[in-house]
Amino acid sequence: MASPTNSARNKLRLTMSAAEISDTTNQIIKRAKTAFDAIASLPAEKCNFESVLMPMAKLDAWFGLESNNVTFPHYVSPHKDVRDAAVEAKKLLDDFDIEQEMREDLYKAVQAAADKKEKLDAESERYVTFTLRDFKRNGLALPKEKRDQLSVLKKKLADLCTEFSKNMNSDTTEILFTQEELDGMPYDFLEGLSKKTDPADGKEKLAVTMKYPDIIPTLRMAKREETRKRLDTTNGQKCAANVPILKEAINIRSQIATFLGYESHASYILETRMAKTPETVNKFLANLRTRLTPFAESELEHLLNLKKQEQAALGLSSDNKINSWDFNYYNRLLLEKEYQVDDEHIKEYFSLEVVTQGMLQLYQTVLSLKFTEVKNPSVWHEDVRLFDVADASGDFMGQFYLDLHPRDGKFTHAAVFGLQPGCDGAHAENKDGQRQYPVCAMVGNFSKPSATKPSLLKHSEVVTYFHELGHVMHQLCAKTNFPRFHGTRVERDFVEAPSQMLENWCWDATILEKLSAHYQDSSARLPDHLATSLVRARNVNSALLTLRQIFFATYDYTLHTAAPDSVDPTQLWHDLRTSITLLPSIPATHPEAAFGHIMGGYDSSYYGYLYSQVFSADMFFSRFEKEGLTNPQTGKEYRDRVLKPGGSEDGGHLVHAFLGREPRDDWFLKSLGLDAADGAAPGVE
Repeated sequence: MASPTNSARNKLRLTMSAAEISDTTNQIIKRAKTAFDAIASLPAEKCNFESVLMPMAKLDAWFGLESNNVTFPHYVSPHKDVRDAAVEAKKLLDDFDIEQEMREDLYKAVQAAADKKEKLDAESERYVTFTLRDFKRNGLALPKEKRDQLSVLKKKLADLCTEFSKNMNSDTTEILFTQEELDGMPYDFLEGLSKKTDPADGKEKLAVTMKYPDIIPTLRMAKREETRKRLDTTNGQKCAANVPILKEAINIRSQIATFLGYESHASYILETRMAKTPETVNKFLANLRTRLTPFAESELEHLLNLKKQEQAALGLSSDNKINSWDFNYYNRLLLEKEYQVDDEHIKEYFSLEVVTQGMLQLYQTVLSLKFTEVKNPSVWHEDVRLFDVADASGDFMGQFYLDLHPRDGKFTHAAVFGLQPGCDGAHAENKDGQRQYPVCAMVGNFSKPSATKPSLLKHSEVVTYFHELGHVMHQLCAKTNFPRFHGTRVERDFVEAPSQMLENWCWDATILEKLSAHYQDSSARLPDHLATSLVRARNVNSALLTLRQIFFATYDYTLHTAAPDSVDPTQLWHDLRTSITLLPSIPATHPEAAFGHIMGGYDSSYYGYLYSQVFSADMFFSRFEKEGLTNPQTGKEYRDRVLKPGGSEDGGHLVHAFLGREPRDDWFLKSLGLDAADGAAPGVE
C-alpha cells in the first residue's frame, strides 16, 4: 500500500487560538446546516441510500473531526482563554446537534430512503437501522409541540454536562501542610510540591492539591490520620457548584425519558446496551454484592486489626473502624507487611519512559503492529508525543498522542479521546479517495519528573496505562466503512472489555520484568521476588475494591431509576456508600460533585465496568493464558475478531467469534480470587 498523504494521516488542528476556535465553530455549524438542509429538501421519490445516507455518513466523518478541533482543547489546552472558548464551542455544537437530531424533515428523508429497501452490505444496513433508531429515540414520533419541549430540555442537559466538566477541570482546591504533617511521604514527592505562605499563620508550607498525583499518594502514605482525614474531607467538599447541576441534570433526564415513553432514564439508556433492561443491571449488581459482602467483611476485619496494632504501638486509642481515609493507607501497609509489596520501592523500576517503551514493544508483538514516534509534531503542549501506527506489513493505520502529566486546567482523570474517526474513502471528504485514518489521544496524569528523578509509576499506574492504551489500540486497530461504528463506538457495557483484558499482562511476572528497569541502573530489571509478590497480591482486598465499584454503579443506577425529585443525590451517596462499601461516609461532604462519569457519558452505564469484566476475563483466561500471552497468532485473531469490527457488529457477536462459544462468568469470578466451583452466576444473562 502506498504511504498516505499527510492530509489523510491527520487533519487535526489542535493548536488554534481562542478567536480561531470561535470563528471555526461558526463555520462548522454553517456548513453542516447547509448540508443537512440539502438532504432534507429531497423529495421522497429521490431519497435513497446514495442520496441521503451516504451524505450523512460523510458529514459525520467531517463534522466529528472538525468538532474535536474546537472542543478537545477544553480538556488539554494550557491556556485558559482557549479552554473557555472550547467550552463555548461545545455548547454551541451540542445545541446544533440536538437541533438536527430533532428535525422531522431529516427523519422523513431517512425513512423514505429506508422504505426503498435497497440491497445493501451488512454495515450499510446497520447504518440505516441505527440512524432510524436514533431519530425515533430522539422523539421524532412525538407531536411537534412535545418535540420542541424535548429539544429545549436536551440543550439544557448538554449545557449542564459541559458546565459540570468545566468546574471539575478548573478546580484548584488545595491544603497547606507542614512537612511534619506529611510524615511518611517520600522525598521526591515533597520535592515536587509547591511552597506557599499560609495566610493563617504566615508560615511557608507545602501545597497538596486534589489532583491524582498529589492526593492518591498522600492518602496511601501519610502516617498522620488527621492529615489523611483533612485531605479526604476536603476532596469531598470540592466543586460545590456541581451539586445543584447534578440534581437538575438527573431531573431533566427523567423528564426526557418520560417524554419518550420510557419508565426511567435507565430504561431509555439500556435499550441500546448489552444488558438491555434495568432489571438485568439490578440483578447483576445485587447478586454480585451479595456474593462479595462476606469476603469483604473478612477483609475489613483484617485491616482493622492492622490499624489497632499500629495505633497500639504508637500509644494511640483506636476508634475501632476503618474510615474512608484509612483504607488506602492500611491496604498499603498490608501489602508491604504480608506480601512484601512496597510501592515506593517497586516504582523505582517503572519509569514512565521505560514502561512506555516496553508497553509499545509488547503491543507490537501481540497485535502485530509497528509504532514510530513522529519528530517535532504540532502539539498543544511540550509534554505531548505523537506516534505513527502501522501494521507489521508496513501499511499505515493511524496515529495517537500521549499527554501524560498533570497541569492546571487539564482533564483530571485518565481517558482516551477519539479525535479523527476512521472510515473508508467513500465515507470521508478525501478528494483523492484515500481512507480517513483514525487519530486519538491518551490523556493521563502521571507525576512529572523532578530535579532528581524521572516520572516513576506505581504498579497500579502501570495497570492504568495498559488499560488506557488498550482503548488506543481499539481505536487504531478498528477498520470500518462508517465513522458511526469506528473503534470504541460499541455498546457502553462492552467498551471496557478489550482494555480490561489487556490489563492482565500487568500481572505476569515475565511481562513485568520486560516492562522494568531501575531508574538509576538500566540493566537492573524488577527482581523476581518483587514481581512474584506483586502477582501474589493481585486479589488482596478484591472484594472491598469490587464493592466500591458496585457502589458507584448502584448510585448511578438508583439516581436514574428514581422518580424526579424523589432522591437527594448527596444523601443517597452517603447512604449507599456506607451500606455497600462497608466504610463510613464523611459527613458534610458532597463527593458526587466530582463523579464525572455520570455527567460525561456513563449515565446509567457505570455498571458496564464490572459487566464487561465477564467478557474480558473469559477472553484472557480461556485464550491468551492458555495459548501464550505474547502469542502473535492469538493476538492477531483477537485484533481481527474483536478490535477490527469496531461497532459494526454487536459486542456479543465479537466475543463469540473470538471464544467460539458464549461467554461464561466463571473466569470473572476467578479473576476476583473467588472459588467459582459452585457455578453461581452474578446475574449475567
